[in-house]
Amino acid sequence: MAGSTVNKSLMLQLVNDLRSKGCQCGDTYYNPAPGIAWNNQLESAAYAHSTDMNQNNFFSHNAPNGTDAGVRITKAGYNWRTYGENIASGHKTEADVFKGWIESPDHCRNIMNKNFKEMGVARAGTYWTQEFGAK
Repeated sequence: MAGSTVNKSLMLQLVNDLRSKGCQCGDTYYNPAPGIAWNNQLESAAYAHSTDMNQNNFFSHNAPNGTDAGVRITKAGYNWRTYGENIASGHKTEADVFKGWIESPDHCRNIMNKNFKEMGVARAGTYWTQEFGAK
């Protein structure tokens, strides 16, 4: 992937600040979680999915060809033990997309999931993808 499509340090700061404090995700409170690290393979998988959604005008975790996040992450070379994915559309900044994710219980749960150790985020057009993983 040629260059980053998001501000990596800001995305990590937003995620790790929330994880360090704990968070109410819908009706469930999540205790503080360890910080998460950036992973370029997860970023590459996120970029592939954001680009696919942008070019083919769809918004789903499953691509038209049937692939899901696990397939995309594996194809990017990440040998995962567990993974998760957040997607969004229409947000203009990292802060906006992050706010949208934490206001959604399912997306917030992914951000607070203690099993995830690494992440990568990318955007194409107005489509954002956040991939989480642990090896």
